[in-house]
Amino acid sequence: MSVIRVGLVGLSTSKDFSNTGAWASSAHLPFLIASPHYEVVALLNSSVQSAEASIAFHKLGPDVKAYGSPEDLAKDGNVDLVVVSVMVGKHYALAKPALLAGKNLLVEWPLGANLREVEELTELARSKDVKTIVGLQARPSVVVQKIKEVLDSGKIGKILSTNVVASFQGFGIRTWPADADYCLDENSGGNSLTISFAHFPIIDSFNLLLGEFTGLQSIVKVQYPTIDLTDRSGKITKSGVPNASPDHILVQGTLSSGTVASVSWRSGATSVDGLGLRWLITGTNGKIEFTSPISHGNWASPEQH
Repeated sequence: MSVIRVGLVGLSTSKDFSNTGAWASSAHLPFLIASPHYEVVALLNSSVQSAEASIAFHKLGPDVKAYGSPEDLAKDGNVDLVVVSVMVGKHYALAKPALLAGKNLLVEWPLGANLREVEELTELARSKDVKTIVGLQARPSVVVQKIKEVLDSGKIGKILSTNVVASFQGFGIRTWPADADYCLDENSGGNSLTISFAHFPIIDSFNLLLGEFTGLQSIVKVQYPTIDLTDRSGKITKSGVPNASPDHILVQGTLSSGTVASVSWRSGATSVDGLGLRWLITGTNGKIEFTSPISHGNWASPEQH
């Protein structure tokens, strides 16, 4: 198989996973460099100068091209795959030129800021007959794959019900980093519902293991309508900022398999027993209980489960 040549969008000069905008450098780049199947040949940032700074910072070499516009990257005939790893509000504008040029595409979840953007990009990819991926992380994890193995084996029989109680510690419920204030806007596409909640348990591992909802009821609630913004040192820079990002989400319904499901998710501290996630799957012949100190259980080390 030929080496896949990658144009990486959104590579910052930060390697600190806690910083917003560091996902490309902390997750994508290490894998791409280590894999014999991929080669990073181009970077796209907000400007050519920013891309050049990232190339130098990560020591990618003089042959890596630096771009400041998605159209210029899309014209590069040496790029086979475009990887978009930036805030969701920019996904559409960055992904569309790549698709128009017939590039294969990976975009981090969520694909777009709203349904219109998602549908347009999906139809465009279909019309161009390109390979596409929306980046979600849970399903390849060791824990999720182990649960899948047990379920597929039939050891616990027919799945009757599943219940999830989770809390996202994240950045907090009374304060929020100023450089991620777009997450407080319900129209940005990048809030707790579309990112934190959707990664787990609903979208990724939940659907993989148990199937999708065929009918549901939900409550999405903002209990903290204002929040204080902070810098990275934790110092408050602005108080009482309006917050439209939900901090309590309840979903219940029936899955395609007939399984009855309920999910309770909230922002804030862990439960009194220190757990950020408790997931119970009940079958006719047994049960599976998955616990983790954090709500994104696939991020925790296996010994923590």
